[in-house]
Amino acid sequence: MKYYDLTESAEEDFREAKTWSKARWGKELTARYFSDLHTSAEHAALYRRGASISIELTEDITLYGYSAREHYLIYIPVADDRITIVALIRQGRDIVTILRSRQHRIQNELEEIQDKVKQNDN
Repeated sequence: MKYYDLTESAEEDFREAKTWSKARWGKELTARYFSDLHTSAEHAALYRRGASISIELTEDITLYGYSAREHYLIYIPVADDRITIVALIRQGRDIVTILRSRQHRIQNELEEIQDKVKQNDN
């Protein structure tokens, strides 16, 4: 069972990071790196106290960051053992500014996810 989902913008972040990594490190090292990111995402979902940062995006949305190798997995808890990852941001970058620039897209994606969950519950 997978304990996390990705928003569309997070999927884009992962694709960009994978493309960059393959060009720089090759296929094998990239595969190991992304396996580590997957393991970190699972750990973040199951043991959320390991979050190293929290960002209040809006009054209603607080995001958390989990350090995963050279990146932060930016996520929101959606259940006791499930998270939705909204971004993958390289450490050392201005996380708050990046997330604020994506605020409306993140809000829209999270609303779509909540709507799908509600429809599945009915």
